[in-house]
Amino acid sequence: MVSLHQIHNGTSMKATHRSIHLKFWLFEHYWWLLTGAVAVSVTVLLVWRESVSTVATLVGAELSIAYFLQKQKLEEMRLFREIFAECNRRYDAMNEELARIVRKDVSDITIEDKDHIIDYLNLCGEEYLYFKRGYVEPSVWQAWLNGIKANLAAPGIGKVWADEKETGSYYDLPL
Repeated sequence: MVSLHQIHNGTSMKATHRSIHLKFWLFEHYWWLLTGAVAVSVTVLLVWRESVSTVATLVGAELSIAYFLQKQKLEEMRLFREIFAECNRRYDAMNEELARIVRKDVSDITIEDKDHIIDYLNLCGEEYLYFKRGYVEPSVWQAWLNGIKANLAAPGIGKVWADEKETGSYYDLPL
């Protein structure tokens, strides 16, 4: 079983996930952080008796950072909505087949069923890739992961996954 602590390509998966959580935390709290940075900067510059133009330049730079972060956050939210809608649309299209396959025994899985399962696993791998790249919020990924694990508990799907994970596909999907 692959864990989130697996080492891959010289980087720790745990560190990757930590950086994703940090990114979303910063996007959530950047106004407070920048307000604190401006307050500290202005205080330090006034104590050192810097000119008004130096203080204004520093505050202007920090406000530019706030503007950039807000634009970045909005762009990533748009991208997330597209990814979320597309993944849900694709899952909805295969949900009925998956539900049928979940009820089957391993011995009853057909080549067509296996193809449907592989399509599903490809979707799961893509969802994980989007999460790993920081486009999907951790809480959304956790919900998706819970659903994936529930489907993999079905004997037929679990067997196909066991065979498929040896291929190195699915973007290191941690199951």
